[in-house]
Amino acid sequence: MRISTNQFHNQGVTSIQKHQADILKTSLQLSTEKRVNTPSDDPVAMTQINALKQTMSTINQYAKNGEYAKSQLVLEETAISDSISSIQRARELAIKMSNDTYNEANRKQTAAEVGQIIEQMRNMMNYTNSEGEKLFAGSNVDEPEAFTVDVNNPDFYAYVGSQNSPNYDVQANYGSRFVQIGFDDNNFLAPNDLGDSSRVRITDNGERVFGVPGGQTQFVDGTGTPLVDQPDHNILNVMVQFQKHLESGDAPPDEIILDMDASLENLSQVRAEIGGRQNRIESQYDGGEIFKLSLEERRMTLEDMDIVQGITDLTKQQNALQMAQQVFTRVQDMSLFNYLR
Repeated sequence: MRISTNQFHNQGVTSIQKHQADILKTSLQLSTEKRVNTPSDDPVAMTQINALKQTMSTINQYAKNGEYAKSQLVLEETAISDSISSIQRARELAIKMSNDTYNEANRKQTAAEVGQIIEQMRNMMNYTNSEGEKLFAGSNVDEPEAFTVDVNNPDFYAYVGSQNSPNYDVQANYGSRFVQIGFDDNNFLAPNDLGDSSRVRITDNGERVFGVPGGQTQFVDGTGTPLVDQPDHNILNVMVQFQKHLESGDAPPDEIILDMDASLENLSQVRAEIGGRQNRIESQYDGGEIFKLSLEERRMTLEDMDIVQGITDLTKQQNALQMAQQVFTRVQDMSLFNYLR
């Protein structure tokens, strides 16, 4: 077989270029500390790396969602704790004023303090976060107030989901705001978050939170006559009725104290549920971090460069390039003209 000088030349140049390309690739890998920098380096690995990074990014977003959810739940917990303290103070006053040692004048004076408690309670029940959203209006977070003046009884208050509210909206009784804190296999959202660890509720139905289970208080007018349209049995209205009795110089009936007890028990239960939601966020975060760690290890295996191996390869490639250059120089001298000279 005849091999021309041109073929010798082309083969030598091709060999040198290949070794130079190998050196450039290895140098880039060492500088970036990544084995895979472009899809052409390893198409299959690049696809897996992108999928791993996307999953880790999603986990990071869930962690941020969890932080936001915790901040909202802290606000809820604070509002409920303040409400419990207010009700406990009102209960102490109710027990005192039920005692015959306190006269009509004492009760009228105490009515002023109860009025302050009512205002504090109303503020907590209409608590608004930094984004202007109500915490206790169910899914209607943009309502001006979760508890408004009763349309039938102006001295009392009604939840926005009650027909006694001037801004009545039945949707306030269903659902609430949820934040996704983990992967979900079906993306199905139920009216509550029970059994769904991927989401956590960050607002609540105000009627459920501040309603009085089995309310016994009878709401009456200034003459003691029962109101035709009875207000909602929420703790705020119980407080209002309590104040009315004191303003009239009357001792509060036992039903008011019993309703305060029922409300305290209910609020304590809600606060415990909020604590459970906070714990669930922590569990999801811990699980996400463990999962992300395993994904990161897999990504490093696929993408990151073994520095020691890289330096070894670079040295070999540099030696191979040097040898190819020397061979090329020697081959260039192998011609008939040089032989005859």
